[in-house]
Amino acid sequence: MITKEITYKKAFENKQQALRERQTEYQKRLSKAYYENPRLAEIDQKLSQAGAQLALTALSGDKEKLEALKRLTEALSAEKAMLLKKAGVGKLQYACELCGDTGYVSGKICECIKKEAAAVMSAELSKEMPLSGSSFEAFDLKYYPDKTDKDGANPRRRMTSILNLCKAYAQSFDPAASSNLLFMGDTGLGKTHLTLAIVSEVIKKGCLPVYGSAENLFSAIEAEKFSGEGRGTYDAMLHCDLLVIDDLGAEMTTSFTKSVLYNLINTRLLSKKPTIINTNLTMKQLEALYTPRVSSRLVGNYDGQRFLGKDIRQQKMLEKS
Repeated sequence: MITKEITYKKAFENKQQALRERQTEYQKRLSKAYYENPRLAEIDQKLSQAGAQLALTALSGDKEKLEALKRLTEALSAEKAMLLKKAGVGKLQYACELCGDTGYVSGKICECIKKEAAAVMSAELSKEMPLSGSSFEAFDLKYYPDKTDKDGANPRRRMTSILNLCKAYAQSFDPAASSNLLFMGDTGLGKTHLTLAIVSEVIKKGCLPVYGSAENLFSAIEAEKFSGEGRGTYDAMLHCDLLVIDDLGAEMTTSFTKSVLYNLINTRLLSKKPTIINTNLTMKQLEALYTPRVSSRLVGNYDGQRFLGKDIRQQKMLEKS
């Protein structure tokens, strides 16, 4: 699992590597210009001599000579700039003029680093999840029946409402103010798809989520605890901008995982950090599996949304066959 710290470290490394490559390329063009035009080296020598004379002249108090040296320096510098421009060599261009590719502006992380970190996170998540294919635009409502059942539920209308809710959530996402979401429903109804669509948009905003299945996340926490490797996964889940736990209830449930889940939910609620949980279980099943302490917090602090319809993966397989 890639954490916020690892992501930013990689973003800074990418920025530094890109700057080194740009500097190397610039130096090659500069060396070529000097090789093809010896006058540039002569100008540098004269500028060096003039610089030394400027210091001595300033101390002597000879204003007339000082002004003459300044004019000479300006003329030499202008000639050098003209020759370099003619050779196609200007100033070293930075990818971000705001921070000069240092990654910092007035002691704060520059926006270019946040964008790079978002790209790193997106690339890492895409290795495990179909992030690029799980967009709001790719969520096709045609697979949800536009029929009202005996209980008054219409899958098409319900899923249209949930889709709009997810779009609004992603658009206005704030790691310090957004609500918690609980997506419930049978397998194959689009819970993971819409969650990944939210994650993708959140990353574009420069926020960094932690996303994973309950099985993988809890297994990583358990492995770190009992191997003595620290609590990197747990801390990342506690402090990330958005925590997404997919397929809750499919993992092997133990007293340890129950305790971890409760602490994660409770701590993030207290610190007002948003969480999204996907599960195939009903609220009664969640209560039976994880105790009322967990279910009561989900009921009282999460916006619960039940997905309706028939397994979309099966529908798509039938279309292909």
